Amino acid sequence: MSTLSFPRIALALLVLLVLGLGGAFLKLGMNPPLPVQTIVHKELPGTQFAVTQTQAMPQAGQPLPAMPEPVAAPTLQH
Repeated sequence: MSTLSFPRIALALLVLLVLGLGGAFLKLGMNPPLPVQTIVHKELPGTQFAVTQTQAMPQAGQPLPAMPEPVAAPTLQH
């Protein structure tokens, strides 16, 4: 008769089963959540989303708006 008994074999199989199932659940938990589905309104006309060429790019002769001056960060004084 072998040195391994039935309870030891059953315990080893149970441990392997628990580890396998635990790994499968961990792998399922690592998947990112599915994105939320949004409703698409197909009744909207495509012209509402159309952009004319003058709106898309400023003309070469027009200057761009000036950037505001950056505000200095407050300093800590002791």
